[in-house]
Amino acid sequence: MSELVSPPILPSPILPSPIPLLLPRDSDVRLDRAQQRGRLVRLFRGVYAEAAAYRGLRPWERYLARVHAFALLHPEAVLCLESAAALQGAPVFGHPDEVHVLTANGTSRATAGVRAHRSARPRELVSAAGVTAVGPADTALDVARLRHPVIGTAMLDALLRRADAPDGAELLRRNARWRGARGRAKAEEAIRFADGLAETPLESVSRCVVAWSGFDVPELQVVVPTRGGDFRVDMRWRAERITGEADGALKYDGSRGAPAEAILAEKRRERFLRECGEVVRWGWSEVRAPAELIAALRTVGLPQRRAPRDALLLTLPAALGARP
Repeated sequence: MSELVSPPILPSPILPSPIPLLLPRDSDVRLDRAQQRGRLVRLFRGVYAEAAAYRGLRPWERYLARVHAFALLHPEAVLCLESAAALQGAPVFGHPDEVHVLTANGTSRATAGVRAHRSARPRELVSAAGVTAVGPADTALDVARLRHPVIGTAMLDALLRRADAPDGAELLRRNARWRGARGRAKAEEAIRFADGLAETPLESVSRCVVAWSGFDVPELQVVVPTRGGDFRVDMRWRAERITGEADGALKYDGSRGAPAEAILAEKRRERFLRECGEVVRWGWSEVRAPAELIAALRTVGLPQRRAPRDALLLTLPAALGARP
């Protein structure tokens, strides 16, 4: 399974911690001694979690637990950027090692795993169970301004999937109203490119790789009529009769029935799709090494109509983060 996935958008504005968090006042056991014996891990000074449970989490869930641990110690804090994204179920890439906090006073600084960002610009906030964070739209705009365009695009795609999201025009207006030019043009490009039809972060990243490699951007979630029925595909280049499938491991994790049955059903589906043109499949390995996806699309005859944006492609693997 990839180290990145988009959790479902939930009605609650704040996701709970994925594991119980322990404070010394909640236990008669010396938590520091339990940590020394390997039974507990310390998330922040004075906040612990059961070691086996923590090790069983996926990377973005570990980060969410750490954000909650910080919020327990600092209930007055306003979480922002990746920390707000994790709390709201938006994509989190790689292994973030800092909790991000918004402050209207003082200076931007980093200390002991916490980075404070000074900004006086008003932002929408969400709050639940004593945790406060920058709201989804402003979080997506902050990320689009300050992070690699692939991260900003994935965040904006996830935002646009929300029923309560502002539309692209409103996001452009908000972006234009910000003081200072830092990141404004980068965020505007990401807003114009974002598409809420991208259902997963892998699809968002794939669209970026395709576009930056000089290929035409495909249509998303297209229904292809075949002899065996109508099948919805991730991406489709109609004129070239090419289907693109961005496959994560979740399709075969048992959530859609027994894995063996899911594999057989997918093989049947692909057989009928191939009667309607070429089918290309890829996963995280190919988007992390864009040359592999480029070669696969060239092999099935998809034309590159523009020069690649090499700077974006070369910096993309580092932006996505290393595998665990």
